[in-house]
Amino acid sequence: MFISNIDNPGKAMERRGKLRTDTLFLIPAMVFVLMSELVPIVYTTYLGFMDWDIINPPKWAGISNYVKVFSTPELINALKNTIYWVLGTLIFAVAFPLFIAALLNRVKRRTIFKLIFFIPSTLSPTVAAIFWRRTLASQKGALVSLLDLFGVQIQPILTNPQINTFVMIGVWVWQFFGINLILFLVGLETIPQEPVEAAMIDGANPRQAFFRIILPLLKPISMLVIANALINSIRMFDIPWVMIQGGPGRASETLAISLYRESFLLFKMGLGSAIAVVISIMTLLASYRYILTLGKGRRA
Repeated sequence: MFISNIDNPGKAMERRGKLRTDTLFLIPAMVFVLMSELVPIVYTTYLGFMDWDIINPPKWAGISNYVKVFSTPELINALKNTIYWVLGTLIFAVAFPLFIAALLNRVKRRTIFKLIFFIPSTLSPTVAAIFWRRTLASQKGALVSLLDLFGVQIQPILTNPQINTFVMIGVWVWQFFGINLILFLVGLETIPQEPVEAAMIDGANPRQAFFRIILPLLKPISMLVIANALINSIRMFDIPWVMIQGGPGRASETLAISLYRESFLLFKMGLGSAIAVVISIMTLLASYRYILTLGKGRRA
């Protein structure tokens, strides 16, 4: 006991020295995070309260820019389109791949199906948008030319503001359906069969086994897929911009396109910064549940 008491101060000093050393090694990373993330966040938030056209000095505007985000018709339409992207992604790029993965999980030779669904995911969003823009173009588009051979005439697709947003959501789903499908299949393949078999023996039908046993066990993968889908759909820019630049007019703009247009085309940096803050808050709220679940998992 006496020897232990003598050794304790030395061990405590050793631990404190190691802590100081570890802290010194962390300082460069902390400075990098501070300069690359925290400073831009604070500065963008500050600009959201200013009226600035880049040329003249910024002027205090209060919350007027944030009011415009939720009162200007073009920005309300962009917010509505962003919500369409989020809902379309959750339904067709998350729920539907989960359903298909559950079916494919029963198929023994499913590699060919994985390959077919995954191929579009190897393309960048820009390449996918160019491909479908040329396919769906009103004049000399591949689809229009093909239908002309059979004497079928169709209305313009990308220039129709009533449907073009949903068509572009379809392009997004087509591209990222496969990667979400693969993630769900990986999760399903790692689930132990014993709980499922025990439930079937106790009288559960396949639907009950899926919703009460399999789906809860898929929660880590599901939270990852949902968070990733929400974040990407809230920040959606490349596909609607490359396909039709948010047109016709500003009919298919998302909030990300409005941010770009207001900031770098119309030089309304204050309004653009306010839109950026709104997008950031939406993204943070979308990822909060996943971050919370991840933290609980690590503590466990």
